[in-house]
Amino acid sequence: MNYDVIIIGAGVTGAAIARELSKYKLKIAVLDKASELPSGASRANSSMIHGGFDDKPGTLKTKFCVPGNKLWHKLKDELDINVNECGSYVCAFDDKEINHLEKLLEQGKNNGVPGLEIISGDKLREKEPNVSREIVAALWSPEAAIINNFEAVNALIESAKINGAELFLETLATGLLFDEKNNIRGVTTNKGDFIAPVVINAGGVHSGEIAKWAGDTSFKIIPTKGEYFLLDRTAQGFIHSFLFSCPSKAGKGITVLQTAEGNLMSGPTATEQDDPEDKSTTAEGLAEVLKGARRLVPDFPIELNVTTFAGVRANTESGDFEIGVLKNPRGFVNAAGIKSPGFTSSPAIAEYIAELLKEELSDRIKLTPNEKFIPERKNIPRFLHMSMDEREKLIKKDPTYAQIVCRCETVTEGQVLEAIRRGARTISAVKMMTRAGAGRCQGGFCCPRVAEILSRELNIPLDEITRHGGDSKLLVGKTKEFLLEKGAE
Repeated sequence: MNYDVIIIGAGVTGAAIARELSKYKLKIAVLDKASELPSGASRANSSMIHGGFDDKPGTLKTKFCVPGNKLWHKLKDELDINVNECGSYVCAFDDKEINHLEKLLEQGKNNGVPGLEIISGDKLREKEPNVSREIVAALWSPEAAIINNFEAVNALIESAKINGAELFLETLATGLLFDEKNNIRGVTTNKGDFIAPVVINAGGVHSGEIAKWAGDTSFKIIPTKGEYFLLDRTAQGFIHSFLFSCPSKAGKGITVLQTAEGNLMSGPTATEQDDPEDKSTTAEGLAEVLKGARRLVPDFPIELNVTTFAGVRANTESGDFEIGVLKNPRGFVNAAGIKSPGFTSSPAIAEYIAELLKEELSDRIKLTPNEKFIPERKNIPRFLHMSMDEREKLIKKDPTYAQIVCRCETVTEGQVLEAIRRGARTISAVKMMTRAGAGRCQGGFCCPRVAEILSRELNIPLDEITRHGGDSKLLVGKTKEFLLEKGAE
């Protein structure tokens, strides 16, 4: 398994880097331990494309956020990603917080953020009538947006694959390989060795550990959990944009937003922890989220909640990204500690990584333009959002689109089949690629049907179908056999 570049991690940063490097004649391998994408922080986040006013001048966050924002507005069309270009508001409740808005406004202008404006609380309520009467002013950022993060990651990695990159899921990186000069030779994994002269560390919450394999102890990752509420789409229109409280040392605080798909959502908390894999929700954390949500939106309709979830962010002690090429060993590149506004920044980070390879690792890798690069990628048809005429035309072309699998999100068998053709192997992968199971019943109706289709199309027994890989099997066998076995014991 010989490559020019190995990328460890297929979150939004790794996926964006893979797509950017696929613009060149390179053999690229992307490794991820998960069974489906996205996973990690790219899966569980606020789905925000930030304006770029919140980041301090001179930081890498500032360097990449505004360019990343502009790139996403271009990529949404190239890659057919659902983006809600709704803008955002940072809300102030008193004169002290108004002063903070003024500082953010000035900082944003220095960062090159267009269209920033401080408006009164009354003007905000004209656009968002459900916000608190106690909000006295808000900083409006028209370039901010909300993205379907599931679509975005899958779109980037699909585009990279269209252009020759290879994705290896359920492939856990376990160490680095070095040559006789102690330079990078490749990566060891649970599925064997991958050989390449360049390895890019996009390992998220594990990026600090991966950097240590190369002898880099210059930064430390502090896993930070964020908990969320996600409400049913019947709350659509309750809030139309993205609402922030004034940020604090702990972060941007609890937010309220309408997702790109029309769900109301609130979060996150910011709880530092030792375990990078602990994504459990807590009563205390969710109580904090609800309190913060109701400060912004007093009538936040928590009774419409359909699920809670948590993600773990890769905070660094410096609070900034860790990006660069190590001098020793040659061939190791960090794209580490990528947290908010990491999703926004990722396409700009990817462009920067490509330039670093050209400038600092030209002795190990040559970036020759790929004249056959295909920038476009089409999403699986979104049956829910089609007109009746569009649906009829699609059904005539493929009758499987006439079979509804998920009632809540109007997902058809045709969409599930297309997800499987694109690599879905788990219930969760189908959900993230089609939204089957993302609605009010959270898969209560469609999960068995999706499992049946996976079993049929993959030609594997039903009791081998998993929710998200590994040991997460839905079934343990037939009821009678199971009861007989237990009775025999």
